[in-house]
Amino acid sequence: MGSRGQTGDDDRDALRVLRERVERLEQENAQLRTSEERLQILFEHAPDAYYLSDLKGMFVDGNAGAERITGYEKGELVGKSFLKLKLLSAGDLLRAASLLAKNLLGRSTGPDEFTLTRKNGTPVQVEIQTHPVRIGNRRFVLGIARDISARKQIEKALRASEEKFRTLFDEASDGIALADADTGTILDCNPALCRVVERDKAELVGQPQSVLHPPRDDVSGATSTFRQHSAGDAGQPLEESIVAKSGKLVPVEIRAAHVEIEGRTCLLGMFRDITERKRFEEQLARMARRDPLTGALNRYALEELLEREAGRSGRYAHSVGFLMIDVNRFKEINDRFGHGMGDKVLRAVAEVIQHNVRDADILVRYGGDEFLVILPETNGEADVVKGRILAEVARRNEANPLLEFPVTLAIGSAHWSPGSGQTMEQTLAETDKLMYEDKRRSPAST
Repeated sequence: MGSRGQTGDDDRDALRVLRERVERLEQENAQLRTSEERLQILFEHAPDAYYLSDLKGMFVDGNAGAERITGYEKGELVGKSFLKLKLLSAGDLLRAASLLAKNLLGRSTGPDEFTLTRKNGTPVQVEIQTHPVRIGNRRFVLGIARDISARKQIEKALRASEEKFRTLFDEASDGIALADADTGTILDCNPALCRVVERDKAELVGQPQSVLHPPRDDVSGATSTFRQHSAGDAGQPLEESIVAKSGKLVPVEIRAAHVEIEGRTCLLGMFRDITERKRFEEQLARMARRDPLTGALNRYALEELLEREAGRSGRYAHSVGFLMIDVNRFKEINDRFGHGMGDKVLRAVAEVIQHNVRDADILVRYGGDEFLVILPETNGEADVVKGRILAEVARRNEANPLLEFPVTLAIGSAHWSPGSGQTMEQTLAETDKLMYEDKRRSPAST
């Protein structure tokens, strides 16, 4: 009886162990089902297209993303190949076959770009990655396809924008340079800038901005402009000079602005060659300061000249000489022979004066037929110059008389010095008075 009782206990223990094993298996199966359900959810609701194919390219499974991309329902995909569904063009089929061959060798591929043809015939651009996988005892290919149509459109628009920018950049009449905001290194430049500075693009790119400005002035020109913009002060366009390869200084108007390119802060500098404008401005300035008939300076320039010579006289302790010159009988010349002859006489008188003074002396057309000569840094030589002028006028009258009567000049001379007790204007008035006294003494004056 004891033996039967022992056997019963053993049977109960075995049954309990069996029940525990069954429970564990059921728990494991439940966990496995949960895991499979989770994987299926991830598979079905993944934003990209997921598909399984065999090693011959036949679809075995696909998710909702695959249906969206291809336009086919899952039932229309399973059991068919890319070739059967005509998803790929003839050219892409050869490439797809090459990638499938890599999967056969156990290698992943991609991402590779393809253009699929949907069920309705519309194209869709995709990026596909493939991975060889094993499910049970079978080998499959897991494909992940991502719709990149929007990205490709953006890339196309970006390329078009870049091409437009490059065209504008290259064809712009103004010189343009792109420089690193921190180092000042030139990153790019256009043909117009190359022409201005007489350098090839390869000679500028990679160089510091200092290559654009004169060696004697390492903080001006393009560098100062870029530094101001680096400090956040765009300011107004600046007029500076940049240096050409030949050493010629080219006046330019510079504008600069911060730009962000691929996460890098750069400075875009625009250089407008203003050589012609500056030449025109200088010409206008000369015209504003010079008498167009004789080429002498005019009364507008006189105040500046007197101020300048007063300063020089004080620094070097030299007096300034003045000659006030008037053409005798000039009204009679105009009345009898016409204003054209009067103009010839004035030009001839200006020429005589200019030939008998130093390069440093200054000739001013003071009035209608009056001229003023300023003799800087002189000490009593005004009368000597006066004599030379009168002597040449006399010689010209003998050699080539313009009129029926000789041209004569009335000349007053005086000197001014800082310690004279007079202003320069007072000395000038005295010179004018002496000229009129000389004119009254002249028998040829009228």
